[in-house]
Amino acid sequence: MSESEQVVRICDSWATPGALGLTGFSMTTIMLAFFDLGLFSDALALISMSIFVGGIAQFCAGLMAFKKGNTFETVAFCAFGMFWISFAYILIEPFGADPASATSIGLYLLVWALLSGTMLFGVIKLKARFLIAVFALLTLVFIVTAIFYFTGIAFVATVAGILALILGLVAFYTAMTIVLNETGYKLPC
Repeated sequence: MSESEQVVRICDSWATPGALGLTGFSMTTIMLAFFDLGLFSDALALISMSIFVGGIAQFCAGLMAFKKGNTFETVAFCAFGMFWISFAYILIEPFGADPASATSIGLYLLVWALLSGTMLFGVIKLKARFLIAVFALLTLVFIVTAIFYFTGIAFVATVAGILALILGLVAFYTAMTIVLNETGYKLPC
């Protein structure tokens, strides 16, 4: 190398967006499960969690992934961040009392099932075991919750709540493995 040549190394100093995105997703999903299972009936905590943790934090993780050039995480976190904000709007508005809106909410959930089911193919290709579980459970939760809105059967809502709780816990574990493994642990992910 001549004296006029310099070696420039560019290091990626950004944090792993998946940890933030999955943390926001998991915590909000767990709150939704508690709500669906009837552990609380005032939706204020769920609305707040949906907007700020599930929505804004996940969307920020998507922007971080964009900066890193990761299309999959960008789409996943930005889209599902907007899901939580739009879901909060549904909870704020008095849609639940109108039977016609139950059908539209069911269709809304099926559209999200389409996205999560398609994203599942991406994580299968990556062979990311826990993310496969997250997207498979997410797709199932969307479908079962849509069935509840189409049928109004309370038991189906309970099943959706249980599945959402499992989903939230799997996503939380996945997020925390990213965080803890960066500190030196060797947790499977």
